Amino acid sequence: MRKQAFGDRQVSVIGLGSGEFGGKISERQAREFMDAYADIGGNLIDTGRVYGDFVTPRNGESEKIIGRWLADRHCREKTFLSTKGGHPPIQDMQRSRLSREEIRRDMAESLEDLQTDQVDIFWLHRDDESRPVGDIMETLQSLIEDGRTRMTGVSNWCPERIEEANRYAVSHGLTPVTANQLQFSLARQVNCYDPGLVTMDTKAWRMHRQTGMVCCCFSSQAGGFFTKLDASGWDQLNENLKNDYGCEENLNILEKLRTLRGVTGLSIGALALAYLTCQPFPTFALVGASRIEHVLALKEAGDAVISPQQRDALRAFEP
Repeated sequence: MRKQAFGDRQVSVIGLGSGEFGGKISERQAREFMDAYADIGGNLIDTGRVYGDFVTPRNGESEKIIGRWLADRHCREKTFLSTKGGHPPIQDMQRSRLSREEIRRDMAESLEDLQTDQVDIFWLHRDDESRPVGDIMETLQSLIEDGRTRMTGVSNWCPERIEEANRYAVSHGLTPVTANQLQFSLARQVNCYDPGLVTMDTKAWRMHRQTGMVCCCFSSQAGGFFTKLDASGWDQLNENLKNDYGCEENLNILEKLRTLRGVTGLSIGALALAYLTCQPFPTFALVGASRIEHVLALKEAGDAVISPQQRDALRAFEP
């Protein structure tokens, strides 16, 4: 699987997401997925303190499964380990959890469950724009200085807030935020169920293009929208996909994908992910799986490369 620089590490362009580990995905399945992912050359595993069973929220379920797998396989050093903290309580999504005490507690609990002394990157899952950005950056700096994480990132932060955070870091001798994790796929999303999620737009794209900041994409396959639409047609899509991605622009993109498939021989799913991993800044697509075949298919996507012209013909952001 193709790799590129993430900090000072060479990291797989396709990362394995673990949001359902410990919930819909049993530990046995999760271990099979991680084994298969490692076998095809993947080394980026993304998790979060809040991941696991969202029906009966118990923080750390996903991290515990990953921690046991890392220990049993003795592969911590080979794995680029990414986790997130600072998420609001699932039962009260409006409540901020970005105090120094809460962030540091999440970090400590994550390390314990992951059975490691340090992660490669620790992200803040959400923002609270009422909290001074300097306060947050000072807390993140403490995690780096303690050796608990090598890098820090933010998820679901607007570009202006990220730029403000890094200006503060530079002016106060702190470590800037290394990466941004946001919702980004080839499909344009028409409706979003969660107003707290941040989606790639022209402003965010320009920020990444100008700064070269690493971009990690969640919901990178848009729920498999293009693959399912190509295979079964509009009438067979579930109502959620129709509601979230049903628009003329996406129908036109599918026709472009079909044409590009004929040129490259790549599958629709691989092309949709290559669109992300071939952006003009370091981009990593985070992909979840519900079946082992989904994991094995990531090898094609992880090796796929398209040209800038092919990428922009699918969907272009203003330069």
